[in-house]
Amino acid sequence: MNSTIKRSVTAAAAVVMAAAGIVAAGPQASANPAVGTNIRGKESFNTDTFMDKLCGDISTRDKAFVFNVHTGEVVDSAAAYEKKPYYQLVAGDSHKAYTTAPYGTHWALSPGWEVFGGTCEYPQSSTWTWYDKERKISNDTVTNCGSGTASLSVNESYATTSTTTKTVGVNAKASAKVRDIYTGEVGASFNYSWAFSKTHTLGRQATISVPPGRQGYISARPLKRTVRVNPVFHVGSYTWSDGQSEKGTTVHNWRGRGYDRIWSYGFFTDGIADVTNSDGTPAMDYVTRDKAGRC
Repeated sequence: MNSTIKRSVTAAAAVVMAAAGIVAAGPQASANPAVGTNIRGKESFNTDTFMDKLCGDISTRDKAFVFNVHTGEVVDSAAAYEKKPYYQLVAGDSHKAYTTAPYGTHWALSPGWEVFGGTCEYPQSSTWTWYDKERKISNDTVTNCGSGTASLSVNESYATTSTTTKTVGVNAKASAKVRDIYTGEVGASFNYSWAFSKTHTLGRQATISVPPGRQGYISARPLKRTVRVNPVFHVGSYTWSDGQSEKGTTVHNWRGRGYDRIWSYGFFTDGIADVTNSDGTPAMDYVTRDKAGRC
């Protein structure tokens, strides 16, 4: 066998890393949190943007809102308290120790406006794995300039990546907060088999066979995992009024319908990262490629 080998190093390919925030499209999965009721289609307003107003800040702090049941408009309860158009003055002395209502009147929720409070939760809705697009991962190539088949080892290198996306109300601040869901900063800490938010370069030797006159290299399709989270709002209290009552009616579920956790199908976050093996190496579908070589 007569083989002459020509090696070349491609510096630009030494590390393959997806651009921040950009991922190849993976398969979609239906949302299905373990708790709560999907209110999409149950209300007359856009419940996706509504849920973003409740939980888009990616926090678990206690919150209270005044909202319009017809339009879905949401206002912080403290900012709307005893103010028009959210409340209206009606006849009858107030029973509150402190109120802005003039003597002989009291504030009552205006028709269409109701008050609720609670906290946001971030349970996993679904998770699935998928192969990303094929990419070159060898940081050098082997060209067979001889007449026989050559078999040599080449280096391969890859950097794992992680990204997060949010479907509604995307901005720089919100995008940064989404990562807190997957790193355990808010809600329950997820125990995944992939190193989310960790970027590292891994290298190893792999042997390839290169036909005469061809340049050989290694490509691979990295295995990715997507974890989808539909934020859930846990209702602690809910109050409505007949437009006259100062106190109104208070229940501990959503609009008196019996369920205390709500979410919307189209409002979710996706965390995407490389799946890693038990030894920390990225899981990949490897393939040897070759093209016409230049000797």
